[in-house]
Amino acid sequence: MSTRQDLAWWQKLLVTLKLWRPTYVTKHTRLRDLPAPVPPPVTGAYGNRVDSTKRRRLVPQSSDRA
Repeated sequence: MSTRQDLAWWQKLLVTLKLWRPTYVTKHTRLRDLPAPVPPPVTGAYGNRVDSTKRRRLVPQSSDRA
């Protein structure tokens, strides 16, 4: 293992003596530790109740009152 330039002198010494290995940080580990994004608000088409009393339906239903 080659010593990296961004380590301090005492860290390089520990690496050469094989007493310590620096953590291998990748983009995946950085993204994994980020907080989860906020989900978008739920619209009427996906889960909210749609109020259909305001507008009459084009096809009359048996539950509609005339």
